Amino acid sequence: MSQSIEKVAVLGAGVMGAQIAGHFANAGIPALLFDINQELAQKGADGLTKMKPAPLYKPKNSNLVEACNYDDHLEKLGDVDLVIEAVAERLDIKHTVYNNIIPHLKDSVILTSNTSGIPLGDLITVLPDHLKKRFMITHFFNPPRYMRLLELVKGLETDDAVYNMIAEFGEDVLGKGIVHAKDTPNFIGNRIGVFGMAVTMNTAIEQGLTVEEVDKLTGTVVGRAKSATFRTADIVGLDTMINVQGTSYDNLPDDEEREEFIIPDFLQQLVDKGNLGAKTKAGFYKKTDDGILSLDLKTGEYGPQKKVRFDGFRLAKDRQKSGDKIKAMAYSDDRGGKFFWEVLSRTLIYSANRIPEISDDIINIDNAMKWGYGWEAGPFEVWDNIGVREATTRMENDGKKVPKWVKDMLASGRESFYEAKDGCLTYYDVLTNSVKTESCGEKSINLNLHKTSGHVVKRNWSASLIDLGDGVLNVEFHSVLQPVLNPIDGSVGMTIQEGMDLLDAGKYKAMVIGHQGANFCAGANLAGILQVCEDKDWDKLEDAVKQLQDLTQRIRFSKSPVIAAPHHLTLGGGFELIGPAAHRVALGELYVGLVEVGVGLIPGAGGNLRMILNLMENSGKGRMNAFQVSQKAFETIGFAKVATSADEAKFVGYLLKTDTIVLNNDQRIYAAKQKAIEIAEGYEPPQYREDLKLPGTGGRTAMAMAIKGFKVQGKISNHDEFIAKKLAYVLTGGDKAGLTKTVDEQYLLDIEREAFVSLAGEKLSQDRIGYMLKKGKPLRN
Repeated sequence: MSQSIEKVAVLGAGVMGAQIAGHFANAGIPALLFDINQELAQKGADGLTKMKPAPLYKPKNSNLVEACNYDDHLEKLGDVDLVIEAVAERLDIKHTVYNNIIPHLKDSVILTSNTSGIPLGDLITVLPDHLKKRFMITHFFNPPRYMRLLELVKGLETDDAVYNMIAEFGEDVLGKGIVHAKDTPNFIGNRIGVFGMAVTMNTAIEQGLTVEEVDKLTGTVVGRAKSATFRTADIVGLDTMINVQGTSYDNLPDDEEREEFIIPDFLQQLVDKGNLGAKTKAGFYKKTDDGILSLDLKTGEYGPQKKVRFDGFRLAKDRQKSGDKIKAMAYSDDRGGKFFWEVLSRTLIYSANRIPEISDDIINIDNAMKWGYGWEAGPFEVWDNIGVREATTRMENDGKKVPKWVKDMLASGRESFYEAKDGCLTYYDVLTNSVKTESCGEKSINLNLHKTSGHVVKRNWSASLIDLGDGVLNVEFHSVLQPVLNPIDGSVGMTIQEGMDLLDAGKYKAMVIGHQGANFCAGANLAGILQVCEDKDWDKLEDAVKQLQDLTQRIRFSKSPVIAAPHHLTLGGGFELIGPAAHRVALGELYVGLVEVGVGLIPGAGGNLRMILNLMENSGKGRMNAFQVSQKAFETIGFAKVATSADEAKFVGYLLKTDTIVLNNDQRIYAAKQKAIEIAEGYEPPQYREDLKLPGTGGRTAMAMAIKGFKVQGKISNHDEFIAKKLAYVLTGGDKAGLTKTVDEQYLLDIEREAFVSLAGEKLSQDRIGYMLKKGKPLRN
């Protein structure tokens, strides 16, 4: 990168502008947040620590955001390298702001707009020629911390070096997925996403489906966001949706589906009544004291939600892979299947018709929908999943007009838009009617593509060993039964053991535990634990726990370094797998915690030991005494504290302060491999600890008093108290620790295992496990 971006300014301290500034702070970059007066600017900055979901990785990041106003602080703009304009979507307002700031900008500054609808050519009319070369559109999606999509648009005069620099900066520093869009209304994500929403709502009216039926058919079962269609509209805001939909209708006179963008009466009536969605507690759904009601699209009245059942939904839910689920739903003959096919087929055709209008290739369209709308697969990937030829034939039989280029592709003998082969991804290029190879980022490793080059060393039921090259082995999780959560089962443990065997044999110099599924690992296989409890096979349970404990210690003391690369959910046993690694390369979006008390247990695979060791190391020599270490570990584990970012995980103690954090998920495995290579040379495993100082009985007495206080106040139940005392016993070092005595690692593992198995034998704990499996939330009993 020829120019570094060390300080930014965001113009407009509204919800979006403030959060953009907040995400730069997450990346460690100071941001000036401007508005028309200091009160508004300060309100935007202060809101960063109050918003839900949290825009910041940790509240302390707000210190990097400085509130400024145009009257008193314009001279500060002379220090910034990048200015992002995020003021109201009115050209006259934007031009006024540009004219105010231009005299204060340094020559090397880059100026961008977060506009979602105003043409770039109109924005730059007031800019001097030198700034036109350094101007582009950077369209962030809301909320910026969580939505990966960053759409970039360059004008005829934009310098390619400037554009490429922002693209690289967005990927490497902000962790964004970059989509190269054209200067067309609503760009790519909103152009197709809003059409998909519009055609879904209009088809629901035509075919007589209810709000809850539509959301059942268009949610996670078909690889879309959990909020599906109508709930997503409520979250976005119905007024916002009308504005974006209106932009398409007003500015796309030649769009073949323009009529779909006409605002339906039921949507306009909701907005006219002030029912704007989640922010007003009423939209398509309404929050009441009696529960959440849904809107009757015909009458406009709210009523209780009704149970939804479709044969196609049941068939789709039984499939394991997202593509198979979509195919099952699309080819189902019931009412739900016919509705879904109509919406899907029209969305696929609409997407295909947008090339080359909004994008020159299928890749940017697919990425926009995955990163901006939460689709598991983009439209052309979905078309591949359901069979391009089969679906095209059905579309034509329905009387739909399939774009000529799709039929040309099939006529050429190419049966899919994409094909993964020999480590590369090929795609059909519409503009040249030829097959091209997607260029891979230098800082990323795509495991699915990598595996097509014959790099799979061993594939087991729930995990595989993959050769990453350069002497580095990878353990990839891919649970067959629960691919989203990747719980630990025997196959996962066996695969890691087999990887350790290869390390010990000198076949590889380092190993990375990490994958590219939805979540790293959400813990142990609770169904398996409950089955063993019901069988009362306590020896089997103790043996299984002992094996996991031994595995984690084997990782810790391996002569070759093991690097863990956690991302998203890393709970319970997931933490226990990453804890003993030589180093962790974690995604910024990490949700890590020891949450076993929620199911009536305590950590059983070394989690207690790992937390104690982490707290000792993070605190530095002598900074925390024995009781403080045990107390903080108790508060963290006893209250099932989950860190909601990798930054926070360092503060809590789930990560070490020396661990690496990356913001771009596509770069995580590559970064872990590089770290493995870096530390493999001359690596020495840590020393076994026989000198762990813990408070023993005295510390336990203090904890027991605090536990009793919670019980008296009604904050915890009798069983909570019972669990807490077991946890306190382990964390204070059992019977062997004390003011003048030390314990070793194995002793802590032994008493942890004993407490875990003991709690698993309790009926109330078993009830908690069963409730979690059935309801997906903890039982307070």
